[in-house]
Amino acid sequence: MQITKMQAELFCLNCNKDTLHEVTYLGENIEKITCLECEAFLEIDEKLILSSYVAEIFSRIKTKPERMSKESKADLSKFLRSIPFRVVTKPYRMIKEFKIIKDISHD
Repeated sequence: MQITKMQAELFCLNCNKDTLHEVTYLGENIEKITCLECEAFLEIDEKLILSSYVAEIFSRIKTKPERMSKESKADLSKFLRSIPFRVVTKPYRMIKEFKIIKDISHD
């Protein structure tokens, strides 16, 4: 799951005006919004983040056969060459995602 940070001008209730905010996304979901002027922030409940992550994992598992089928039809030789590497690295990628979620839930 990827962490992305973006900036947006939003109305800050603390400053009582439009200010620049940093919006932190965890995957496709907002995890935290911070006013860059007064540093007030809004954080999404970690239970919601974890349930969203679990839902995303199940969705990825459910759609994996279809995605692999499309890949193999698009370029079979590239697909076959990539399989050994992907099989070896997938556990490490999943552990990395889990550590990101774990770190967020312990902040």
